[in-house]
Amino acid sequence: MDTENEIAALKQEVARLRQEMNELRQFIHYHPPGLGDDDQPQSAYLDINCTFFRVFHPDHPGWGQAYLMGGPDGPSFTMAGKDEKTRIGLNVEKDVPELNLFGKAGQYGATLRVENGDPQFNLFGQQGNVGVQMRVEGPEERGQLGVCEAGKPRAGMRAAPFGGAVSAVHDDGHSRITMISTEDNGELLAVSQDMKPGVKISANGPDGGFITVNHQNGTAGVILGTTAQSGGIILNDPQGNVVATLPGPGPD
Repeated sequence: MDTENEIAALKQEVARLRQEMNELRQFIHYHPPGLGDDDQPQSAYLDINCTFFRVFHPDHPGWGQAYLMGGPDGPSFTMAGKDEKTRIGLNVEKDVPELNLFGKAGQYGATLRVENGDPQFNLFGQQGNVGVQMRVEGPEERGQLGVCEAGKPRAGMRAAPFGGAVSAVHDDGHSRITMISTEDNGELLAVSQDMKPGVKISANGPDGGFITVNHQNGTAGVILGTTAQSGGIILNDPQGNVVATLPGPGPD
């Protein structure tokens, strides 16, 4: 190759390298050592600006291990297993942060998010149905805990304005038995399939605790309680009329 051809080839190579460098400068910005915003010395650093960033190991160039992406509603960061299915996902969509863990089949394993200031944490089973739900609501910071079977509610625990409550729930989402605690009372309430009270145990009777067993129509059938002098039992018919009473022994 003569000198003129060599020079022409070098010019083409320099032009190509200059074009590639200009393209890279759209994304990579070098900041030399200097003073930071606080007027303190800082080391040199790089800014890398892009909408998609892929991480892989040199031994496995075809396996994308992590991805950092920017979208119109917010950023997202995902990490994948060797099957290239997402195992961990972290994103901020419309100012709502969320962390997701996934199983090998790609189903949800756990989610953690904060929406409208309220944190929520969910655990899922192998089929992707929610098994445990936890959250804290409102400025009052009242916690809730729900336990499910294949996505169907089974038990719940929550803080309420009056105190605390624990419930066992059926498939229809209604409680069958509830335990309630307030400042001056504790209650246990069991209800029938048609949501009528069946049995009530309370510590807030006129002179102590009492137990009420109801008829099928919801009226009190048996009342077992205490009075200032003794204990007593009242038996009522389904219309609420007193059938019999059993006063306890009086004072000696």
